[in-house]
Parts: sequence; structure tokens; C-alpha cells
Amino acid sequence: MKEIRILLGALLLLVLAGVSTLISQEKTPPQPLHNHAYDQNTLEKVEGLVVDARDYNCPVSGTVGSHITVKGEGRDIEVHLAPASFMQRYEIAIRKNDKVTVFGSRITFEGKPALIARSVVIGRDTFNFRDNNGRPLW
Repeated sequence: MKEIRILLGALLLLVLAGVSTLISQEKTPPQPLHNHAYDQNTLEKVEGLVVDARDYNCPVSGTVGSHITVKGEGRDIEVHLAPASFMQRYEIAIRKNDKVTVFGSRITFEGKPALIARSVVIGRDTFNFRDNNGRPLW
């Protein structure tokens, strides 16, 4: 009987030690899946025609994101818009052949220039994806 109490006591100490270790560990935010940060210092404007619009699992946002490819100034540039769920929730549809003006932060994605969109203008409509400080609106 004494051996069972010692065994249960040792087991209880192990459990308490494990719980206290978990509690005492400092909470650190999850590391991003990418190193593509929105940077106010790299803002630019791109005007052109949408030549592709699609959703895919994006390493920039870490979610299934909506993207467009804009042909402007003789080159194509990929634009990272927002998570597809955000686009659906607000019924934002940017389609092939739309004439757009994109304001966003320049990044390099898969070795090519790209933008993380702050806003997209189509005709009289403006779709905002980030606030003026670059924080996502989703």
C-alpha cells in the first residue's frame, strides 16, 4: 500500500511539474509563414488590365488568398489582395479584363515583383484591403 502511495505521489509531482512548465512558458506569437511584410515605404501605384484572377493557398498571407495579375507598363505584376473568405464576405469580385488601379506595397514573390494591395479602384468603386497604416481589414 505504501508503494502505491509513493508511486501516485511521484506521478502527481511529474504532472504538476509538466503543467507548471507549460504555464511558465512565455507566450510567443506564431511565426509568420513568410517574410513578405507590408511596408509603407514601398508603396506604389499600378494601373492596367486584369489578365488573371484566382484564389490559391498563398505563402504570403498563409491562407487561401485572392490574387490578380495586372498587365501594366509592359509587364505583368501579381497582386495579393486578401483572404478569399474576406472577398466572399464583402462580395468583392475582381475579374479578368477589369481596368484597375492598385495601390500597394512592393514585394518580391517567387523572384518576381509583386504587390500586397492596400486598395484597388475599378471605375468608381474602391475596394480597401488595408487601412492607411497597412493593417489588414479582415
